[in-house]
Amino acid sequence: MSMIKCTECGKEISDKATACPHCGCPMTEILSATKENKKEEKVKPIKEKKIKEPITPEQKKKRILIMSVTAFVLIAAVALIWYFGIKIPQDKAYVEYLVTFDAYNQEIENYNSTVLNYNEKANKIIAANEELTGVIEEAQALIDCGDTPYESETMTTLNNTLKNSKNSICETPNIYEKKTALELDESLNKSLASKISEANESLNAEKSEIVSATSEVGEESAALSVPDYSKIIAEIKDEEELLENSYVIQKQITNPTQDFVLAKINNVENIANVACATEENDPNGKLGKDGGYTAQIYFSSPLLGTETIAGDKLIDAGTDAGGSIEVYKTVEAAEARNSYLASFDGGIFDSGKHTVIGTMVVRVSTNLTATKQDSFINEIIEALIEL
Repeated sequence: MSMIKCTECGKEISDKATACPHCGCPMTEILSATKENKKEEKVKPIKEKKIKEPITPEQKKKRILIMSVTAFVLIAAVALIWYFGIKIPQDKAYVEYLVTFDAYNQEIENYNSTVLNYNEKANKIIAANEELTGVIEEAQALIDCGDTPYESETMTTLNNTLKNSKNSICETPNIYEKKTALELDESLNKSLASKISEANESLNAEKSEIVSATSEVGEESAALSVPDYSKIIAEIKDEEELLENSYVIQKQITNPTQDFVLAKINNVENIANVACATEENDPNGKLGKDGGYTAQIYFSSPLLGTETIAGDKLIDAGTDAGGSIEVYKTVEAAEARNSYLASFDGGIFDSGKHTVIGTMVVRVSTNLTATKQDSFINEIIEALIEL
């Protein structure tokens, strides 16, 4: 048994069947139609091969022309796509970038100009602060030098002035650095429009930051004020000079020589004659001894009518004739002598007004009135401390 196709419905059926079970076509018809189909296939004529005809010159030219036109159209299409799709957007983006680039560098110039004005003010402030600081440090060094002033208030006053001066120093401003202008990146012109646009956006953002920075520096510059410390410096200098003089005075009245004392009291109007005690005629016997004085100078005065007394007679008369100046090596020795004399104040052995100046004990006669004693002793002190 073999399978055949039903010529009516095209489905495979057994050749033993009497009819097609699918469409009912009798097997006799199916077999007959099958045999006819096989005969037709056997007698099917053989196709003849076509012989290609040769291409004529006209046809060849036509084909070349068609290919050339096609190639030109393709090239033109590509060129148009490149020009309108790439070149024009690229050129447009680059022109926009150049505009931003020029604007950016202009803002850099504006910023640098603003910074220049600001820094000029700031540098003046810094210079003024440094000048005042230098004056303060110099005066502080004078205070800290270890010397003792004749008048302690000169040091106290200068110290207080320095504290106030330090508080007067204004805040030191910052110094801004200039910004550098950009150099044009010509290779960017060959980039895609998207890349150029990105660069343009970035540059625009930076430009905005510079504009903001310029505004801030400008506001700071307007707020800056160069301080005038001239009065403060003059005050410090004046007080510094007073302290320096006070140091000098203290040095000159500390264990001075006999000649120094004589030269100074020679200018006192109410001192007439002077006489210097020696170890032989010193009435107290303390000249040149431990704890004693290094010089003992007596003087007479027209205030008491003793201006004619001189020499040994003046020494014998002692402080009653006018007064005396005792010179000691140390302040402690002078203070001890002054304390000893004070123990007699107001008593029958009161020898008159006395005071310590440097390492000297200055005494005036008890025969003067209290007012004249004060006046006379002040005259002598002024002469001794005169520079």
